[in-house]
Amino acid sequence: MQKTNKGRFLVALFFSLISLSNLATTFEVEDPCSGKALFLKKSFGRFDNLGAMTVSILDESGLEYVGNELGIHKIGETPVGDDALEIINRLEMRSYGWCYSVDGNVPEVLPPQFKLTGKEKRVVWYFGYAYYRAGEWLSQCQKVSELQPAFICAQ
Repeated sequence: MQKTNKGRFLVALFFSLISLSNLATTFEVEDPCSGKALFLKKSFGRFDNLGAMTVSILDESGLEYVGNELGIHKIGETPVGDDALEIINRLEMRSYGWCYSVDGNVPEVLPPQFKLTGKEKRVVWYFGYAYYRAGEWLSQCQKVSELQPAFICAQ
């Protein structure tokens, strides 16, 4: 290969690798209390929806979890069921569970209903809560790491 052809080949290879890395999606599971990455992986796989991607990557991760394509119920020691409800008083409560964001947005659909385009840069699963007061749900998927309730984040 001549010197100029070799140079062109290396430049083409470099730009090909850059464009491949741009197709990767960062998949992250956050620690419920610190908000730091508990698990992080670059995914180059093609998945139709977020539910399929989540189960496939979690199966490979080594993290203990309970869930399926419809959603994640538990990762590690996070509470589920009645243990995931915090009654504050007779008018207020918080309900805890796993939420996800895609490129910083929290879609209001179940994971299998979130169709992947291949352009997603970052998927983050985090432990969140919904806040209820006086007959109305006022928020959902707020990060537990910002609240750090004692019954979940015992110091």
